[in-house]
Amino acid sequence: MLKIEYSLLSLLIVGTLLGVTYTNRLESPLLFLTAEVVSVIVVLWLIRLYLFVSKPLKELNNALRLLTNNDFQSRLLPTPHPIVNKLVTVFNKMIDRIHQERVEQREQSYFLEHLIKATPHGIIILDYDQKIIKSNPTAINMLEMDFDTLLLKGLDELDSPLLNVIHKLPLEVAEDIQFSGGRKFRCHKSSFIFQGFQQQFIIIQDLYLEDIKKEKQAYSKVIRMMSHEVNNSVGAINSFVDTLKMFAPTDEEIKEDYMDALSIIKDRNEAMALFMKNFASVVKVPEPDFESIDLGKLMTYLTDIYKADFKKHQIEFELNIPTNTFVSADKSLLEQLFINIIKNAKEALLETEDQRKIKIDFNVKDKELEIWNSGPSIPKEVEEKLFTPFYSSKPTGQGIGLMLCRDILVKHQWDFGLFSDERGGATFVIKQLK
Repeated sequence: MLKIEYSLLSLLIVGTLLGVTYTNRLESPLLFLTAEVVSVIVVLWLIRLYLFVSKPLKELNNALRLLTNNDFQSRLLPTPHPIVNKLVTVFNKMIDRIHQERVEQREQSYFLEHLIKATPHGIIILDYDQKIIKSNPTAINMLEMDFDTLLLKGLDELDSPLLNVIHKLPLEVAEDIQFSGGRKFRCHKSSFIFQGFQQQFIIIQDLYLEDIKKEKQAYSKVIRMMSHEVNNSVGAINSFVDTLKMFAPTDEEIKEDYMDALSIIKDRNEAMALFMKNFASVVKVPEPDFESIDLGKLMTYLTDIYKADFKKHQIEFELNIPTNTFVSADKSLLEQLFINIIKNAKEALLETEDQRKIKIDFNVKDKELEIWNSGPSIPKEVEEKLFTPFYSSKPTGQGIGLMLCRDILVKHQWDFGLFSDERGGATFVIKQLK
């Protein structure tokens, strides 16, 4: 548009000069020649003026375009106008600064994103409306949900006991939350300002494995020491008992009491050795040797062991595991695990005179095994203490069975829980079987 205006102005000036002097060109040729020279000078001056004005305007227009398109890679060129050149210099420096800041921001964002993904703690970020917009893999594993299920949902809109509790937490307060199976989480809800608005984020720390590690460090050394000392004493006492039997009295009446007393000592000695062996077994759980196992066949084999016992105690048994249900696990550890669970279920059923039933189901979609028995329900205060080392709700229990189950499941990286629901009885759930 500016180019057209300058062209019309040039034509107007040249046309006026030549038009006025053209009629007098014969009478005043010098005047006409002067008009022609002036016309050429005016045209050249207008061209220079056009270049002097149009190029700076073009660069200013480029500046607006770069800012509009968020293009911080291109730069403005120098112009003939000194004042505009200063503006171009300042603009290019500003663009360089913005570009550098954006690069640093992108690097920080990239680093922060990878840090969030790699952190062992679960992190959830909410938007201005407290809807979930981002979550790292650790949090997804803790919640046992895929990210599409979490995306743009409120904490109280999801079927997750952990998120429902976190929803009620005040800001800037860390709180420990414990669930069935001994699962324990430390949750912290905080906020930050982004683009002038407050957003919340949540940090979830799984204390379960950390607690197990501390527990093992505390009791494993003690158990090994006790086991060593008890085994040494048991061996020595049994040897003395066998030696004393060789010096039994000749009087038959005294001899019988004498031998009975020695037998009682030896039996109690062996019972103490077995007691310590059970404690030591918790410390010696080996690392799993993974292989592909048909879960249906394994459970059928294990329950066949108890078939006669179930019939004797009138226990109804139901096994619902689809054929060709394979899991990656250690076979011997898995057998030990399920024998403990079935044995505990049977012992619980013997405490009730009502219908006695054990039901085992497998959810193929969720990779979840459920073992339910119709025995007594588990009180909430007991439920929270289950899987605690050496805790037992039974008067004569040692608290080793569930502790052994816990260690086997943790080594397989399977989540689990033992609780009572609306059906009553007790339900042992093993999740994330792979």
